[in-house]
Amino acid sequence: MSAVTGEYEVFRRTAVWSVAFPLAITGVAGAAVYVFLAQPVSSISRGAELSGELCLSLLALTAALALTAALAVYVAAVGEAHTWRPRADWP
Repeated sequence: MSAVTGEYEVFRRTAVWSVAFPLAITGVAGAAVYVFLAQPVSSISRGAELSGELCLSLLALTAALALTAALAVYVAAVGEAHTWRPRADWP
């Protein structure tokens, strides 16, 4: 009904909850796994360091990807809604 009535808010909400939110959660989980796996290797005796800049960069890139993907999904859904016309289901 949103295509007929012109109310496209449902497309924005769907894009955020089904695309942006899972991508953002995955980015945070990936950074957490990186920190967890790097802890044993980054001891002072081995000379390695945990890169906070890398974590922040990955989180920023993931956020940008999530927003870009959600925007693309929203634009595609609104574009399809503009061209959609009701028709009969039988031949």
